[in-house]
Amino acid sequence: MLVTNDETAFEQFHLYPTNGLLNDPNGLVFFKGQYHVFYQWNPYACDHKYKEWGHFVSDDLKTWQRVASALKPSLENLDSDGIYSGAAFIHEDRLYLFYTGNVRDEAGHSVKSSQMWAVSDDGIHFEKLGELFPHPEGFTKDVRDPMVWQGKNGHYFLILGAQHDNKIGDIIIYESTDFKTWQYRGSLIEDQLLDVRGYMLECPGFVDVDGRQVLMFSPQGLTPDLENHRFENIHNTGYVIGHFDEKTARFHVETEFKEVDQGFEFYAPQTMSLLNGRRIMWGWAGMMTPERESAVPTIKSNSWVHVLTVPRELHVNDHNQLTQQPISEILDPEEVDNVKNISVGQYRLNITDDWQLQLGQNVTITRQSDTLKLKRRQWEADVVESRQFTGNLDNLLLIVDVDIIEIYTSDGLNVLTSRWF
Repeated sequence: MLVTNDETAFEQFHLYPTNGLLNDPNGLVFFKGQYHVFYQWNPYACDHKYKEWGHFVSDDLKTWQRVASALKPSLENLDSDGIYSGAAFIHEDRLYLFYTGNVRDEAGHSVKSSQMWAVSDDGIHFEKLGELFPHPEGFTKDVRDPMVWQGKNGHYFLILGAQHDNKIGDIIIYESTDFKTWQYRGSLIEDQLLDVRGYMLECPGFVDVDGRQVLMFSPQGLTPDLENHRFENIHNTGYVIGHFDEKTARFHVETEFKEVDQGFEFYAPQTMSLLNGRRIMWGWAGMMTPERESAVPTIKSNSWVHVLTVPRELHVNDHNQLTQQPISEILDPEEVDNVKNISVGQYRLNITDDWQLQLGQNVTITRQSDTLKLKRRQWEADVVESRQFTGNLDNLLLIVDVDIIEIYTSDGLNVLTSRWF
């Protein structure tokens, strides 16, 4: 089993909750010989009214153990109504978690966010350290999802997704020389990327991949570009490549914003840096409208909803393009030359001709020349929608799980993730 201490396996290749709702991966880190994946979790219901940090650990990236939640709401007027997304950072051999605390009013509406931190010596038990700094002026309560790194100059930097008072999305940055006192430095991207700001930018991530500096984030409120098959989901996730100036605390963008995944549900990715320099990413396969989410069949059958993607190894090619492939630790694909008998499993399609694959009654995947299209009959409205991309479709890799499929081109330039029921 993937999760070795579960009595029932809901998926074969993907991390899932035993009950309730899972969303964003958080705090991905290798610490004291173990890999840690934290995640947003509501164990009490399949909705977003409550959040704590669930926790998986692994010795090999292939099999996982479910352990006790790392962080739960407890601090009045700071995180009493939810432990929201954030990241992990190792400092002086201790593991620090940075997260956003949520406060709601009597009607259940979120009214306040606070940037918080906690610390652990063993990676399992955490002590909360309180609020990092006051809420920045000029922004709504929607400031969240801290991510921390140390610069080459020894200083520490912390970025946050944010919404200005004028309802425009941004990424803001703080700087510290002692890891305790943080100075607000303004917008990380200033007047760049104005066409993909939306009304909120969530889950920013600044990472080094093959010596290139990559900035990922998840805009909310982009207008769908149906002609070019971009931004078709309710919210989207993408990346740019550039360079970060430590003196000015500004990221200078050098490429166009490109979506990370061409499928339906991918959102809010986070990465883990391994000791050998590999950069591994998980995403949440669950971003959908409230109507669609409430009707996901796993809720009715077993009172749980949503999964994480498989872990993907990231690289940047010579053309400044991000590539993704499932990590080698989990791969054992069957080599096939037809699509007639594909069910749950991993498959390498050695097919150069056009083909069509039927998954269940509601999903059809078609290759026509260099275009791959996935059509899905939506479970909540009986409407057929599609996602597609154009690329090198020889030797495709398919990871088909109980209710999610991930499709990878051999060059890693295109990935399509979709739930299926």
